[in-house]
Amino acid sequence: MSKRSYSELDYDETDSVSLLLYHAEGLLKAAKALKEEIKASHKSARPHDQIASVLEHSKKIASAAQLLTQDETNVTDQHESGPYKILKLTGTKSSENASTASMIPSPVSLTRWTPQDIPVSGLPPLPRILDPELEQAALTHSGMVTSPTDMNYERLEWLGDAYLELLATCFIYQTFPNLGTGRCSQLRERLIKNETLSNFTVQYGINKRTRFPAEFDLQGRIGGSRATQNARVKVQGDVFEAYVAAIILGDPEGLSRASPWLKSLWSTTLAQEIRNEFNSRARLLPKPPSRGEGGEDAQSAAKQDLNPKVVLSQLVGTKGVKITYSDIGAPKKDKHSGKLPWYTVGVFFEGLGEKNLQMGVGSALSKKEAGAIAARHAMDNKRLMSYLQKKKEEAVQLAESIKPEYDSWDKWS
Repeated sequence: MSKRSYSELDYDETDSVSLLLYHAEGLLKAAKALKEEIKASHKSARPHDQIASVLEHSKKIASAAQLLTQDETNVTDQHESGPYKILKLTGTKSSENASTASMIPSPVSLTRWTPQDIPVSGLPPLPRILDPELEQAALTHSGMVTSPTDMNYERLEWLGDAYLELLATCFIYQTFPNLGTGRCSQLRERLIKNETLSNFTVQYGINKRTRFPAEFDLQGRIGGSRATQNARVKVQGDVFEAYVAAIILGDPEGLSRASPWLKSLWSTTLAQEIRNEFNSRARLLPKPPSRGEGGEDAQSAAKQDLNPKVVLSQLVGTKGVKITYSDIGAPKKDKHSGKLPWYTVGVFFEGLGEKNLQMGVGSALSKKEAGAIAARHAMDNKRLMSYLQKKKEEAVQLAESIKPEYDSWDKWS
C-alpha cells in the first residue's frame, strides 16, 4: 500500500477518528512551521521579531496537542466499553447501536433471611424487564438467530449466572453465620443449580415466552431430533439466568427490584433451613431466670447452648447406661444435589433393663449432623424421655439406698 499524506484523506468532522487524524495533521504542520522559524531566527538581523513568531507557533502547537488529546479520549469512550458497562445486544450493525451500553447497577444492601420472607403460598410476583431489547434478547435461544450479532440470551445468561451466585452467597452468609463453608456451598448449589432455575422458568411460564429451536419442544423436531430432558433443563435454567440479568440491566433500579424478589423466591427452597436457624437463634436469646440465679430455668437455658448429644446424655444417662449412635442402612444420595451422600443415624439406649432401644433418628449430609438431629428427635419424644428419666431416678435411688450398707460393712470388716 502506497503512503499518502493526511491532506489526501477525506474527513468527516462528525466522526471521532477523522477528527483525530485532522488535528494530528494540524499538530505536525505547526511543529514544522516552528522548526522553520527557529532556523530563520539564527540568520535574522532582527531576532526579537523572530522570537515573537516562534512563540506564536508554540501556542499553535499547544492548541493542536490539546485538541488531539480530546479526540483520543472521545475515540476511547466510543469504541471501548468502560469498566462498569456491558454492550447491549441490539441485533443491528449500525455504529450508533453497536456502542450502546447498559450501566451495571450499584450494589444494594442485602439482609439475612427470616421466616417472614417465606411466601405464605405460591411464588412472589415476577418482575418485568423494562428494556424491550433486553427482554427480546433474554427470551431468544442462540439457535434461533442466523448471525452472531443477532440478539440471543448467551451474554445475558453469562452475566445472570454471576449475579445469582453472588446474591445467593450473600444471603447464605448473612443468614447462617455458624455454618462451615462446605455446608454453605451445598446450600448455594441448591439455589443456583439447573434443576432449581429450570423449575422457576416453568412455574413462571417464562419458557412459553422464549423462542427455542424445535427440538426443545415436547414433541421434538418434526422428522428430526428431540432434545434430552437434561438438555431441556439446562436451557431453561439458562433462560432464567438471562431473565435475571435483563431485569438488572433494564433500568437503574434493576438490582434493587431483583434482589428482594430473589430473596423471597429462594426462601421457598430453603424454607426449613431458614426456620431452623431462626428457632435456634431464638433459643439462644438470654432469658432472666424466674427462680433465682441458680433456678431450674437458668439451668434449662444453659443446657440449650450445649451439643444435643451432651444434653441427651445428661437427661437419661447414668451408671450402667450406654448411649450409642449408629448408621441405619447404607448412605443414600442427597435429593437436592443428587451427588452428595445422605447419612441416616440412629441413637440407641442400652441399660436399666433396656437393650438396643432406639430413641431417635436423624438424616443429614454428615454423620455428625445426623447424630445431633437424632438426639434432638429423641428429646422431643416427651413420653420416652419421661419413661427413661423415671428408670434413671429409680436406679439412682436404689444405689443410694444400698450405699449405707456397704459403708457399714467396710467399717466393721
